[in-house]
Amino acid sequence: MSQNSSTSAGNLAVLAALAACLSTALGGSAFVAMRFLVTETEPVTIAFLRNFVAAVVLTSIAVVVIRRWPSPRELLVMGAMGAVFFGGLQLIFSNALVYTTASRGALAYTTAPFMTLLIAAAFGIERPTRQKFIGIVVATLGVVVALGQGAGAPPDAWIGDGLILIGALITAVFGVWSSRALQRHSPLVTVVAGVVPGSFLLFLFALATEAPTFKPDLSPIGWAAMAYLGIGAAVISYTLWLWALRHTTPTLVSIALPVNPLMALFWGAILLGEDVTVEMLIGFALVICGIAIANWRRRAAREAAHVE
Repeated sequence: MSQNSSTSAGNLAVLAALAACLSTALGGSAFVAMRFLVTETEPVTIAFLRNFVAAVVLTSIAVVVIRRWPSPRELLVMGAMGAVFFGGLQLIFSNALVYTTASRGALAYTTAPFMTLLIAAAFGIERPTRQKFIGIVVATLGVVVALGQGAGAPPDAWIGDGLILIGALITAVFGVWSSRALQRHSPLVTVVAGVVPGSFLLFLFALATEAPTFKPDLSPIGWAAMAYLGIGAAVISYTLWLWALRHTTPTLVSIALPVNPLMALFWGAILLGEDVTVEMLIGFALVICGIAIANWRRRAAREAAHVE
């Protein structure tokens, strides 16, 4: 029975890794869609509509299938955290892509795994090791190499890159916090409890700034990009990400984030004509190496435990 349990846990870990990779692949292409949309409408409009679509679709499903909801106190906490993650984070990303490119923004976002590792270590969830420290240094070097050069970068790209780094920190904090909440409630409950107040927060912000909400002046391609953001990069991506967090550790889920810039580099070059420089490719390779180094011992130890 012990061996069967280990096998089952291993299979769940593999599925969680695949779910996280698919989620971040959708997230990487979302950077490209948002980069296109900021040329047609306000950043807060993009963030609001993306989350509003997710809120409507996922809440409709949850009302039908969910039988046990969190207590009012838990909903209040989940709503506050969700408003920051699903609302604030998307607002930050939309504004950041006014200044920087989709590929640079996605590369900056790859710092999230290491912020996650440091926060998890600070709260005693994961133990820091020499390998993890070296991995952080290597990956940070990769981001510096990729973003430190100016070829092909907009004049104020550093503003957008800085905003993305703030977004990475929010992602790390939410990942560590939600990993515990997901032990008590399903991913669908967690995402609905967050995306609804997040959408409401964005709606209020749009009203305050007089940005369009439900009727932005978009081209047909713009509406297609918005539909993709709402369904693919929100409904599907959010659910997959939280499901993965429920079945493995926050750091191991966030390791999938390098798929994000890979997709952003690919689609940004094809659809937006963004430059892909040698420095960016070298930086991306260093980020991958840093992630592998930081998690090598954890993986080896887990395999040894399964053998025993």
